[in-house]
Amino acid sequence: MANGKWLETLHGGRALDSVRANPTPMPVLVSPDQTWPILACIVAGAALSIWLEQTNRWAARLSGPVVALLLGMALSNTHLLPFKAGVYEVVNGYLVPVAIPLLLFRANLVRIVRETGSMLLCFHIATVGSVLGAFLAAYLFRDKFTQVPEMAGIMTASYVGGGVNFFAVKDTYNVSPDITNPLLVADNFVMAGIFAVLLLIAGSQLWRRWYPHPHSVEGDREDVTALAARHWRRKEVSLLDIARALAIAVGVVAAAKLLTAWIAGSIESTIWRSLVANPFLLITTLTVILSTVFHRTLEKTEGAEDLGMFLLYLFFFVIGLEADFWEVMRNAPWMFPFCLVMALANLGFTLVVGKLLRQNLEELLLSVNATIGGPPSAATMAISRGWSGLVLPGLLAGIWGYIIGTFVGIMVTEAVRRMLS
Repeated sequence: MANGKWLETLHGGRALDSVRANPTPMPVLVSPDQTWPILACIVAGAALSIWLEQTNRWAARLSGPVVALLLGMALSNTHLLPFKAGVYEVVNGYLVPVAIPLLLFRANLVRIVRETGSMLLCFHIATVGSVLGAFLAAYLFRDKFTQVPEMAGIMTASYVGGGVNFFAVKDTYNVSPDITNPLLVADNFVMAGIFAVLLLIAGSQLWRRWYPHPHSVEGDREDVTALAARHWRRKEVSLLDIARALAIAVGVVAAAKLLTAWIAGSIESTIWRSLVANPFLLITTLTVILSTVFHRTLEKTEGAEDLGMFLLYLFFFVIGLEADFWEVMRNAPWMFPFCLVMALANLGFTLVVGKLLRQNLEELLLSVNATIGGPPSAATMAISRGWSGLVLPGLLAGIWGYIIGTFVGIMVTEAVRRMLS
């Protein structure tokens, strides 16, 4: 990616001559056409990220996806692996869509409503905070980027659902990787910082004076190591489980792609086409219907979420490989405050409204975590604080974010377009 092209993309053609002066890329140890060595590094990097998350407290607090992204960035920015390779497109184009239904095998709407309780209210407060933050960030940085509405929608999808929703809105509007890759880097750096803030607030006696905190009282007595061991315990996964999970997931993606092509030919409205004729929304909708109607069958299929999460780790590792950190810092520094405004708006709005509604501190903090980081990071935070009663509600609330994240992101994109027009 040429430096001049990068600046033209972000600043409407106002490139710096000094940046254009050095078009020659540095050589890499593994060339882009060495597919198998690159694929081996991607799979090994994802596996290493999972191991670090489950065996080291610092990695668990960062979250495994952030660790995967940082590892990928380290390998490409030290020129051990290339920034661009054909195998990266395979991960983004084929594995990420399959990850969505796998992650939603437990998305039984009846169970989500029944077992999340007040956590679901807190989650929707945090969701509104992300949406308000998107409008604020879009207005503040409206002159800093092109495609500001798309950036706002992508980050809303990410800060309601997660990485799969980020990718879904990005693909819906065909936003260039020159924008989305550094945006995801900024997203994850901000996310890691917010996680640290959430943990500080959770352990602060000052904040506990202002909010009810029943789970913290229990968590202070909880054996965190034993709780983590129960959550990450080995599962009995059979060959039939794997076959069933992949057959359903790939079948859902195929059906969604066919439906998308058929619906797109029948709708003229651009807005409705982006909503209805959207493969990612259809993938989500079809999976949620199956998970709710045939919940007994899908809930008995062990290993589906694990497969989906592993594919998601591959995705984050590849995003890290594609991100030139120094290019981001030199040419797109505004992406970091853009994401920070959204994250702080989420946190501030959630704490203020949650205080007015007399919600528990733990559920408010976990909702912010679930919106910004997704179900796995919410569960990890609940475990690390000893909030045993909130591990499952945190997971289910995060899954609900996966369900609505893409839809909310698209709606924000269209609304910001009208606001800035």
